[in-house]
Amino acid sequence: MVAERTAPVILIPARIGSRDDPDLGQGVPLQTMNQTYIQALQEAGAIPLLVPLGPVAPDLFDWADGLLLPGGEDVEPARYGASPHPTSKWDSRIDDLEFQLIDMARDAAVPILGICRGLQVINVAMGGTLYQDLPSERPTRLEHPRHGPRDRLAHQLLVESDSQLGGILEGDRFMVNSLHHQGIDRLGAGLVASAISEDGLVEGIETTSGPFLSAVQFHPEELAPSHDFARRLFSAFVGECAEARAERALGRSGVALTPPHG
Repeated sequence: MVAERTAPVILIPARIGSRDDPDLGQGVPLQTMNQTYIQALQEAGAIPLLVPLGPVAPDLFDWADGLLLPGGEDVEPARYGASPHPTSKWDSRIDDLEFQLIDMARDAAVPILGICRGLQVINVAMGGTLYQDLPSERPTRLEHPRHGPRDRLAHQLLVESDSQLGGILEGDRFMVNSLHHQGIDRLGAGLVASAISEDGLVEGIETTSGPFLSAVQFHPEELAPSHDFARRLFSAFVGECAEARAERALGRSGVALTPPHG
């Protein structure tokens, strides 16, 4: 008899990369993902699975239990009614995949976690808009570094104490990293700000009803090896996915599954 799986499967849309092949004398194209996302999910008790670019199987969320939207290229400005800024760079294949996955995940009522670009694409998917280039469109004294060490603590994150995010992180002020040049301008429908940076930029969003949907502008996967609050975000997300999976299994069979505890 095959044991019933209890660890949740969490989908992550793939990114485009390449590796050098000395035999070919050129790069070999890849669909890939930063290993820090994979490790953070695995250590929280989940099974990460990449979704390749291209057509999406309609039954993905019949068996997958959550969706993580990672960092990456910008969102195409036309998606939120804007003309491209000179600094904007996007890949329509990634946009097509992620907007479809968001719709499917919300229809299936599975938890969603967004990180960096993930926060931005969720906001646009729900009707919000973005600053395409913070230095030129929203200059402030606070630096939002786009480049540099991925785990470098750059500025404070001010978390709403009564938000879901505040409960997860167990605090209202944290030093976080920063690897972005875009940010939220107008919030999408049904979203509330759960955190801001010191200059008032929205850097955390969530919904106040329905299945778990939370997103942050910083990169917790890079901080998870050395910061408890970052690990707590992944543990909470994986726990929500496990609960959602157990509830679906109970609905199908009438037999309860006990989700893993992180």
